Amino acid sequence: MMVNADKLAQTGFKYLGVSYKEMDCQAFVERCLKDCGCSLNLPGSNAWFRKMTWRGSPEECKAKFGSVPDGAFLYIWADDGGEPAKYHGDGIGNASHIGLTTGTGKGAIHSSQSRGCVCESEFHGKTIKHGGWNRVGLWDQVDYGEKINRILNGGDSGGDESVSEWATVYAPSGETVNLRQKASVTSDRLAKVPIGSKVALLSYGDKWCYVEYNGISGYMMTEFLIIGDVTLGDEPGQADNHVTLDPNTVMVNRDILEGIYNQIGDILGLRG
Repeated sequence: MMVNADKLAQTGFKYLGVSYKEMDCQAFVERCLKDCGCSLNLPGSNAWFRKMTWRGSPEECKAKFGSVPDGAFLYIWADDGGEPAKYHGDGIGNASHIGLTTGTGKGAIHSSQSRGCVCESEFHGKTIKHGGWNRVGLWDQVDYGEKINRILNGGDSGGDESVSEWATVYAPSGETVNLRQKASVTSDRLAKVPIGSKVALLSYGDKWCYVEYNGISGYMMTEFLIIGDVTLGDEPGQADNHVTLDPNTVMVNRDILEGIYNQIGDILGLRG
């Protein structure tokens, strides 16, 4: 039985004012789920964050699903190493707080340690630069409606027709490649993706690709991705000129190859 998202979004209001000592943020969300027919106890907000079918920023949620739906899980997230030790190294980061979207009032409801009780808080469907809800989680056990459910279960790409193939994460050294929020090496790291992992290639660029890994959408440098047997970029800034082919790992410079073709054309009288 799936949880109805609208019911989940409204259930928490009956607990407004209940003290944080009676019901912390995780216990509040689990109580709301239980009231909607789903009994599940996990060890903290980080465990719930990892339970999500999809995770991303509010902006990414809107881009992929068309909106941040009522009954979505909200998190305060940071790549600060503050997650429990058992999660260190998984690249998913630290989700220190959890709540729910409501679609009414201030937009979110949660049990706040600083305010000492279950209360509403501001959520406008966007990331607040300093503090506030900065990650959305969607779970396939919640019924968000046919369109979102279909996307969550891999039925379509959410209207992004550039989703056409998968790529393999590659690097000549190290064990992981960074997945970043923006196409910049100074942008926040969303995850450390292990070499050999498969990522969905959402869009392609000479230096950066927009990909999805384990429910997280972000940017990865093109040089660290392989489609089939072709490395998309062999060196930073060199993706325009070289292609690496397996199994013989032959490096072909396109400029040289074009020159050879031109010479053959001249000899055979095929040019001009």
